[in-house]
Amino acid sequence: MKRTTSAFLAIAAVGALTLSACSSGGSQSGAASGGDKAAADMPPLSDLNPMDRGELADGGTLRLPISTLPTNWNTLNVNGNNVDQGSTMAMFLEPTNWIYAEDGSFDKNPNFIEDYNSTDEGGKQVVTLNLNPKAVWGDGTPITVADYQATVAACNGEQTEFNCASTDGYSSVESVEQGKDEYEVVITFESTYPDWSAPFSTVWPAAGVKDAATFNDGWDKYNNDWFSGPFQVASVDDAQQVITLERNPNWWGETALLDSVTLRAADPAATATAFANSELDVLSGIIDGAEYAQAAARSDAEIRRAGGLQWRHFTFNGESGVLQDPAVRLALTKGINREAITTADLSGIPDIDPAQLMLGNHFFMPGQVGYQDNSAVSAYDPEQAGKDLDAAGWTLEEGAEYRTKDGETLQFEYTMMPDVSTSKTEGELLQQQMKEIGVKVDIKNVSTAAFFDEYVIPGNFQTAAFAWQGTPYPLNNIGQLYSCDSIDTGSNFTRTCVDEIDEMIPKIAAETDPTKRNEMANEVDKIIWENVMFFPIYRRLEMTAVPTNLANYGAFGMASVPAENIGWMK
Repeated sequence: MKRTTSAFLAIAAVGALTLSACSSGGSQSGAASGGDKAAADMPPLSDLNPMDRGELADGGTLRLPISTLPTNWNTLNVNGNNVDQGSTMAMFLEPTNWIYAEDGSFDKNPNFIEDYNSTDEGGKQVVTLNLNPKAVWGDGTPITVADYQATVAACNGEQTEFNCASTDGYSSVESVEQGKDEYEVVITFESTYPDWSAPFSTVWPAAGVKDAATFNDGWDKYNNDWFSGPFQVASVDDAQQVITLERNPNWWGETALLDSVTLRAADPAATATAFANSELDVLSGIIDGAEYAQAAARSDAEIRRAGGLQWRHFTFNGESGVLQDPAVRLALTKGINREAITTADLSGIPDIDPAQLMLGNHFFMPGQVGYQDNSAVSAYDPEQAGKDLDAAGWTLEEGAEYRTKDGETLQFEYTMMPDVSTSKTEGELLQQQMKEIGVKVDIKNVSTAAFFDEYVIPGNFQTAAFAWQGTPYPLNNIGQLYSCDSIDTGSNFTRTCVDEIDEMIPKIAAETDPTKRNEMANEVDKIIWENVMFFPIYRRLEMTAVPTNLANYGAFGMASVPAENIGWMK
């Protein structure tokens, strides 16, 4: 679920198998229907039980699940910028410059931004932010232009020793200068930059990003001096795997309704059980029928649904084994029955039509302006898959079980987390479907905790499945997932470099005509399909189980809510 305004979420919440990046998902300009019937079939954009603060109780605790305790608290760092921290936790602890509506449009959060202005001056985007002078970091230091300058300097790509999740947006900034005083920030981009609000949806403290050593390793433990939000960290209990947040005594905005928030690390099965037993207040990212039934059985539970920004996919490592050949990768996709996998993943969840969840685009969601289905090149066709493999030299001898070429068996490995239902289901079905076209799939079981850090991020895998989480900026961070530079420094876990994509990325970033921009993005999307980088399976609905009396929280879609307004009904 998406609640924060950060546009650079990159690494995953392991329990939900969800990575976050803004090159997929919603649109700042909002969603639009593809006709009346399509609009009627679409789920609501958000489902939060919205209520005014005056209708809610003062006090109480919200008990949230996370996948693991942080090992790096810097969400701008590729090793700390995960959904747990960048979404679940950041809304309570970090600056949030914008408040997003459910259609993805934004307005200023007056706690941090008093006013802003964006103009095109001679082909350059010039943005002026007037900061709230009351806004301070946890140690009382004011948030000023110096923090914005330090943030851009850390992740503009000029200093490669900084382990940034993404340089997109920052790398397009020409200068960050002080205006009339230290609370007026004047940002000049090298050219037009329509998604300027994405990189400046938040900011990091100059003290915490002053050099690479601090940026990379100085956030191993939490430091309230470097946070700024309605809450602060009260304690981290490693033994119980629980983080406790309390009201921030230095908070200048409206007092948080909640007294405290606890974040408990647990695997997905334990989380669902804990919610069912009323030990947790939220079960987010419901992904299978067993979880749904377990949550729905709780007497005071309500399952809130919205059009999700997550999409399941297979990642093919283009630097490994037989998958180095793009023709082989493309042939393999024609043997993957996406609808059958979707049906199996979502079995037991009511009111789901798997055919409606097929995803044909890496950037836009169905019904959204710019969406077109570019997946025809990978349409399910096992017979054609066999012909294409024959053409690539991988033949199936009479009586043989698997294809061979020059004495080598056509096979690859699927890295699977057996304790995560979707990872297990998708891996087993992939193995079955590949066998039908003469391809051997070996399954390698790994722990959930090690999946990303030890396998996906360093490229120690051949094929894996997880989910991407979008933001309101579908075209702002194309490079984060698909550029050649991001193979070793970002989130291009496919390890596939396509020069044509790299050439298009800056053009899309600077194009101000929405129609032209979407057309260019779809040309890139076709290239991604042809080269089989991230191979979409289906779009998820966002389903979040909560007690019925929880307000301003649930299935967020693209919406965000100031954390101080979350509370319990009287």
